[in-house]
Amino acid sequence: MLKKISCLFALVFWLALCGLPVGASAIEAAIVLSKHNEPQAAFLTALRSALPQPGAIRVREAGTVGESYDEAVLARADVIIAVGAEAANQMAERSGAPILAVLISTQNLRALQIRYPRARIGGIVLDQPLLRHFRLVRTAMPSAERVGILLGPQSAPLRSALQDAAIRAGFKPNFEQIGDSDALLPALERLLDASDLILAVPDSLAYTPNTARPILLTTYRYRKPVFGYSQAYVTAGALAGVFSAPEDVARQTAEWLAQQGTGRIDLPPAESPRYFSVGVNRHVARALSITISDESTLADGIERRK
Repeated sequence: MLKKISCLFALVFWLALCGLPVGASAIEAAIVLSKHNEPQAAFLTALRSALPQPGAIRVREAGTVGESYDEAVLARADVIIAVGAEAANQMAERSGAPILAVLISTQNLRALQIRYPRARIGGIVLDQPLLRHFRLVRTAMPSAERVGILLGPQSAPLRSALQDAAIRAGFKPNFEQIGDSDALLPALERLLDASDLILAVPDSLAYTPNTARPILLTTYRYRKPVFGYSQAYVTAGALAGVFSAPEDVARQTAEWLAQQGTGRIDLPPAESPRYFSVGVNRHVARALSITISDESTLADGIERRK
């Protein structure tokens, strides 16, 4: 009997040394993808690599929207990690488990929370803190003074916050607001006349795959750069942009998972991205005769300006 008690004490002591609560079981996280694509695959790979304490958190794939789901994995899950808006929407419709949405915009997350008031939905959003964009511009173009910002119906409510962030970073913001696509180029040209550069902000009317080409061609004609909000926009022709890559979001998600416990899932309503990446389009920099630092130097500059 004494030997059994001694062994039990040793086990409890070993668990305490490992930082694990006695009797703790692994957190079960079910991953649901919106689609099979490179960003979502990169997120999943990076999440597995970033998880602390192997065995304390079990991440299992439960399926992809439009395909069959592993119902056993979903049923066991303490939390569902929904990658993208489509996965979050599907899980809100069919599961009662807590849902953490990732690789999602603030707007899409808020819409889901309103559409499914009984569902437990939180998220780590892609939208950068506004001041971070202006810090990138200040680091990349120290002598710039005037920032042009084109607003559409979705981004118009951000005007006051954008103005405050611009002033904090030492810029004079110029705004133009449009209500339809016909007004886009005239408004953009007025901004270019009055500004040193354009800062793009997410908006389903002003900045879309269809408007990217005319916007970028017009800014080239004026010899003024655009700063984007995604890697795709930088690739398309923006001079530079700050954004959270799938690996950045995976790191933050892993840290969040490490703070949870079985039976205790604290969902963030809409957590801003903690980690970020910077992209630079060297072809655009050369075409506009702009000397710009490399990505890591720009990222360090953003951090130093905090």
